[in-house]
Amino acid sequence: MPKDEEEPVTKKLKRDEEAAADEGDERSADNATEVMRNSEGEAYIELGSSKKRCTIRTWKKNTLVDILEFYEKNDSYLPGKKGISLTLEQYEALKGAILDGSIDREIKELGK
Repeated sequence: MPKDEEEPVTKKLKRDEEAAADEGDERSADNATEVMRNSEGEAYIELGSSKKRCTIRTWKKNTLVDILEFYEKNDSYLPGKKGISLTLEQYEALKGAILDGSIDREIKELGK
């Protein structure tokens, strides 16, 4: 087909491409980080060691992403004073900065 007769990309095609991208995410699940559950049933991921965690929880009907230090007492881990709770809006902003490479660029810049 000559170049001027190419069919325009439709919204349906774009949705199909997005669905294929989502399927690709599922295929890479073999390399996914292990998600565990605490005693309250909240999902968490250990960050480098058992002393720091990223926990996804609800509080007053809001979903929060917590990054906290933990300490061990009587064979259990308890949350420490140091950490931060992000709303979903704040988490999405951080995730966007990570995915677009902004944070890695700044880290690299500092490493000069």
